[in-house]
Amino acid sequence: MNDENILSVKDLEMSFFTSAGEVKAVDKISFDIKRGEILGIVGESGSGKSASMLSIMGLQGSSGRIKSGSIFFQGRDITTLNMKEIRGKNISMIFQDPMTSLNPVLTIGYQLEEPLKRHKWNGNIRERSIKMLEKVGIVPAVQRLKQYPHEFSGGQRQRIMIAMSMICNPELLIADEPTTALDVTVQAQILKLMKDLQQETKMSIILITHDLGIIAGYADRVLVMYGGKIMEQGTRREIFYSTSHPYTKGLLRSVPNPDKPKERLIPIEGQPPNLLNPPKGCPYVKRCPEAMKICLENKPEKNILSETHSYSCWLGVKNNNA
Repeated sequence: MNDENILSVKDLEMSFFTSAGEVKAVDKISFDIKRGEILGIVGESGSGKSASMLSIMGLQGSSGRIKSGSIFFQGRDITTLNMKEIRGKNISMIFQDPMTSLNPVLTIGYQLEEPLKRHKWNGNIRERSIKMLEKVGIVPAVQRLKQYPHEFSGGQRQRIMIAMSMICNPELLIADEPTTALDVTVQAQILKLMKDLQQETKMSIILITHDLGIIAGYADRVLVMYGGKIMEQGTRREIFYSTSHPYTKGLLRSVPNPDKPKERLIPIEGQPPNLLNPPKGCPYVKRCPEAMKICLENKPEKNILSETHSYSCWLGVKNNNA
């Protein structure tokens, strides 16, 4: 793996401005991803996983606004650039439901060729479309280019989305819950396909999921998010075997452990915080079994355990007057 960072996010803060008020969806998060690396982002619904990635893509919509921070891609702060020139060509994204991304009245061939034409692909556009369909296992590709999205199964549509997202050879692929609506067999096929293509092209992948099993099987490094913040980050081994944040521990206790099949599952009680009115201190304080007085009033400090492993929590901070 190349040690060079392809993407560096620093103190990113993004909010959605709604009729009910400001939703503080992403609260000063910082992380990097290296070339050829798979970075997993895990957390409950509403934790800020997708919102942070939409900010990177410039797809936060008219109600969303990046309030502060920087997003450097290949050394350039892309918050100051025209993202239309970068999306699809340098950074691509696969969304959760392919039917919301594929146009039902256009053929698959037309939709595959569109990004190639937009970014002035230097080569035979039709041949490239055929090759990418074949790579993702949609055959016979020549005939299937003429078909429409409704003529494919859910797994096939997700394969088409992968082909479309990779057709311009992007350096970074963001996959937002790419297998949620698929059965476990098709899910495994799609994830293996993404891994194989990633190894072949040496691109980087940000894999967003709520499934710790997927993270354990495919991610090199992991970010654990909650309440718009990064609670813990580290290598896959550090997150699973040197777990430090109470929230990460709670997530691991709430899913089956194949090494301990008889172990009782313990759910995380309560609900995620309301980001219209987020807690003054730690966002996890009301659900945390190890919460202290200081957690209610003060945002947690970052504890650095190694070059790759850190967590934001008052536990571990000495002399905290808890």
